[in-house]
Amino acid sequence: MPKNSDGSVMELPGSVYHFGPFTLDPSNVRLTAGGIARPLEPRSFRLLQFLIENRQRAVSKEEILTVVWDGVAVSDNALTRAIAQVRKALEDDPKDAKYIETIPTVGYRFLATVEEQTVSALPAPVDSAPVSPSAFPKLSRAIATAAIAVIAGLAGALWLTTNASNKPAPNVAVPFTTYPGNEAYPTFSPDGNQVAFTWNGDHEENYDIYVKSIGSETPLRITTAREMDARPQWSPDGRYIAFQRQLLGGRTALMLIPPLGGAERKLAEFTNVAAQAVGMFSHGAIVASGFSWSRDGKWIAISGDFIGDGLDRINLVSTETGESRPLTQPPSKDLADREPFFSPIANELVFDRSPVFSAATLYRLSLDDNFLPKGEPTLLYSSQFRLFAPSWMSGGNELVVVSGLFGSGPGGKVYRMPALGASSLTRMESLGSAVNSFAVSKDNRRAVYGAGTRNSNIWRVELVSARGEDSTASGAAKFVVSTQREVHPHYSTDGRRIAFYSTRSGATQIWVCEADGSKPAMITNFPNGVVGSPRWSTDGRTLVFDANVTGHFQIYTVSVEGGKVRQLTNGPRPSYAGSYSRDGKWTYYAMTEDKAGAQVWKIPSEGGAPVRVTKNGGSAPQESLDGKTLYFVKQSGVGSLWKMPVGGGEEKQIANSIFRSNYAITSKGAYLMSGPAIDLLNPETGQRKTLFKTKNPDLGLAVSPDERYLLWYQVDTIGSDLMLIENFR
Repeated sequence: MPKNSDGSVMELPGSVYHFGPFTLDPSNVRLTAGGIARPLEPRSFRLLQFLIENRQRAVSKEEILTVVWDGVAVSDNALTRAIAQVRKALEDDPKDAKYIETIPTVGYRFLATVEEQTVSALPAPVDSAPVSPSAFPKLSRAIATAAIAVIAGLAGALWLTTNASNKPAPNVAVPFTTYPGNEAYPTFSPDGNQVAFTWNGDHEENYDIYVKSIGSETPLRITTAREMDARPQWSPDGRYIAFQRQLLGGRTALMLIPPLGGAERKLAEFTNVAAQAVGMFSHGAIVASGFSWSRDGKWIAISGDFIGDGLDRINLVSTETGESRPLTQPPSKDLADREPFFSPIANELVFDRSPVFSAATLYRLSLDDNFLPKGEPTLLYSSQFRLFAPSWMSGGNELVVVSGLFGSGPGGKVYRMPALGASSLTRMESLGSAVNSFAVSKDNRRAVYGAGTRNSNIWRVELVSARGEDSTASGAAKFVVSTQREVHPHYSTDGRRIAFYSTRSGATQIWVCEADGSKPAMITNFPNGVVGSPRWSTDGRTLVFDANVTGHFQIYTVSVEGGKVRQLTNGPRPSYAGSYSRDGKWTYYAMTEDKAGAQVWKIPSEGGAPVRVTKNGGSAPQESLDGKTLYFVKQSGVGSLWKMPVGGGEEKQIANSIFRSNYAITSKGAYLMSGPAIDLLNPETGQRKTLFKTKNPDLGLAVSPDERYLLWYQVDTIGSDLMLIENFR
C-alpha cells in the first residue's frame, strides 16, 4: 500500500462504476441494479471489474486469465463459465450484447458507457479541515500512536468475539450455484451438509440430478438418462434420492437412486394431468409436481393421476413395493391437489388445491398409524395467487410457502405462516420476489432456494415480402419486447393494431399496440389474478379475454380504448379462450366440465343463454374466414386440431401434435405450432410443411390479415441459481 513521506499509510481513493442501470462498487465487492444486489462469485466480480477498467480496448483471453486468475493455470472453460455468470447478472444476450462483446479468437470487450465516480476510502469530517502530522509535537504524536494501537487492539478483540461462532447475520443469502442454465428444486441431505438439485448442465441440453456439498464448488452428476430428471428429494435415512423422470408419451416415473449415483429403481409411473393440459411436455419445461417422504421413509406422497381418471390427486407410493393408493379426492374435475409435504413431527401433510394457473388454497391432512386419512383436509389459507413449495420449519410449528404468478415470470415471494393456519402471511422480504423453489434443512440451520430470471417476447417473421415473394425465417426478430412476459398476440381485423397480454406493469393485463409494435397501451387494470387470451371483435371495437379474478376463469369483454369491463360468462366451471364468430353475433369459448373435460360453448355476444357446441371435447375455438367451419383443439397440451361445420355435424381431425392452442386460420391454410416448429397445414388434404424452427415457444401464434407477417411468443432468457442461507430464521 502506498505511504506518505513520513512513512504512515496513505488511504487511496477508490472508484465506483455506473453503467446502464448497474453500479459496480469494488471496495464493497457489490454489483447492484436499482439498489438490488446482483450476486457474483469473487472471481466473476473481478473479471467484470477488469473488463470495465480496460473498456477502451479488446482484452485477450490470455491477459484475463493471467490477471483475474493470478497466474493460476485454468482451462478456457473457467473463463467461459465466469463470462456466462457475468452476462446472466447483467441480463446480457451474447447475440445482441449491450455490455460484454465476444471478439472471436481474441477475447472480450466491455461496450457500455461508464461513469466513474472517485470515492475517498476514509473521508475527512465535514466540519473540520485535515491536519498535517507535523503540526503535532512528538509527544502528542506518540500518545496518538498509542491510542490508535489501543483502539486497534479493541477492534481486533471485538472482531474475534463477534466472529468466534463464524455465523453470518440471519437470512443473508449467498450464491450456492452460479452455473450457466437453470438450477432449481434443491433439497437438503438429512445432515444438512449436501444439496441435491435439478440442473440442465453447462450446455443447457438436458435436466439431470446433481449433488453438491456445502463449501465445495464442483457438483456430482448422479443421473445421465436422455429423459428429463427433476425434483429430487432425499430419503430420511440419507440412503436414496427420489426424483421424477419425464418419459416419452407424457408419462412420468418416480425413481430412486443412491446419492453417489449408481443403479436406479423405478417405483411407479403416472400422468401429470395439469402439465398435459397446459402443454408443458412439448417445450422443454420441467414437468414434475412436488412430492415428499414420510418420516419413517416407507411412503412417498406425490401428486398425479395413477388410475387414469384425469385427476391430479395426492397419492401414497410404497418405497418398498411401489404400491400406490389415493390419499385425497379433489371435489371437481377442474381442481388438482399438488405439492404435498410431510410434517417432520407427525403423520400429517400439507398440500395445495387449485385449478391450473389459478388461485390456490393450502390444506392440512392428518393420517393415522396406517397412513389413512383421519378425516377431511383442514383449510389453512386461501390465496389470491398460486402457492408453491410448501415446507415445514421451526420443528413443525411453521410453514414456508412461495406465492406468485408462477409460469408468468421467474418465480414468486416467500412467506411464513403458523402450521395451524392463518388469515395472512408474513413475507420474508430479504429473499426478493423471484423465488421458484425453497427448502429448509432438517435442523433449520440452513435454507436454500432457487432465484430465477425469465424474459419472453413476441417475435415476428415476414411470410411474404412487400414484393409478394415468399420469405424465409431468416428475417425473424424480436417484435414486442420488454424485460417481462409478452404473450398471446392477435391482430385486429384491419391489421392496424395488435392485442396481447403482458406482465410489464407488475401484473398480467391486456395491452394493445400499433401494427409496427409502437405505442403500447394497457387496456385492463385488474388488481389481482391472471388476465389473458385477448382476441378482437370483427368490427375492431371490442376485445374478448379470460381472467380468474373471481377465482375461476371467466370470459370478459372490454372496449379497445379501455374502460368498463363486462363479464360475459358466470358458470360454476372455468371458462377460457374466447373468440368471436365472423358475424360478431356469438362468442365461442371453452368450459371445463366435471367428467368430459373441456368442451366448446358459445354465448350471444350481447348476452344470453350459452349453447354447447362440441360433444367429445374441445378448446381454443376459431371460425374459418368464411364463417362456415369451426376449428378447435382437443387435449390442449400436446393435442390435435379438429374441425366441424358451424351449424353442427361431424367432427374431423385434421392434424395431430399441435402445441397448446397455437394455430391461425388463413386463406393459405392453418399455420400451427408443433413443439419447436411452425408448420403450414392444408386443412383439406392434411399436407403439412414445416416452415421454420423456433426456440422455447409458449402461448400464442397470429398471422396478419394480409398474411404478410406471423407472430409468436418465445422465451428468450430463462435461468435460475441456487442461493444459500446460513443461520436461517
